[in-house]
Amino acid sequence: MNKKIIFFDIDGTLYDPELGVTDLTKQAIKNLLEKGHIPVICTGRTKAMVPDYLTEMGFLGVLAGAGTYVEYDGKVIHNKTMGPETGDSTIALLKENGIHYILEGPENIYVDGENNAEEYQRVIEFAKKYAGDRLRTIQEGDYIINKFTCAPGTAGSFEKAEKKLRDEYHFTLHIDGNFEMTPKGYDKSTGIRLLLEYLKADRKDTYAFGDSTNDLEMLQYVEYGIAMGNSYPQVLEAARYKTLTIQEDGIYYGLKEFGLI
Repeated sequence: MNKKIIFFDIDGTLYDPELGVTDLTKQAIKNLLEKGHIPVICTGRTKAMVPDYLTEMGFLGVLAGAGTYVEYDGKVIHNKTMGPETGDSTIALLKENGIHYILEGPENIYVDGENNAEEYQRVIEFAKKYAGDRLRTIQEGDYIINKFTCAPGTAGSFEKAEKKLRDEYHFTLHIDGNFEMTPKGYDKSTGIRLLLEYLKADRKDTYAFGDSTNDLEMLQYVEYGIAMGNSYPQVLEAARYKTLTIQEDGIYYGLKEFGLI
């Protein structure tokens, strides 16, 4: 059997904040490796937010930062970054339009240490939980990042920010109103394409599991794009294939259905 490459989103797909990673999901990744397939994490999180307990499950590659960072077998093969020369002007525009922001990089996560708004504290709660000692403030100096994660404040406008920045960034709007910004031309499918080129692999041998709007390009790019049963409605509508929810071990049963384990 030809080696297949299977890409997995993290949040809502591999990982649930209440369940963690289910035993059957762990078993599924182990079974893929035993069959000689290539399981790869493909997440909107940057590398700094990908916990060791996930990579230690045996994933052979990590595509992070929504396609901006590509790592295989411990080797970084692509890392599209931005620094203050680009980021500072973007930050100024986001502030002008009432947008809260987190700057996410391969090594650190950066937050605005001068923003004490209650709504902003909720925005950074997720980052604090997973970044740990990799959390920094923008005011501490230079930063190297892959993407922005943003939330309109009470008076903020996504539409105004998107109109002013659409030429420089790819936008992904989430169902809760928050949004991600990656450099123009970068989404999860970009990272997949770069990895396939590196491995000299065929797109017809690709599968992916996801649940969110930032998974749409990934699910549409691979040969077999599989939406989790708990996916956003627009993802369920767009995906060619569907499986059970994360709570029902959708990854395990989806891989079984396709004969991969």
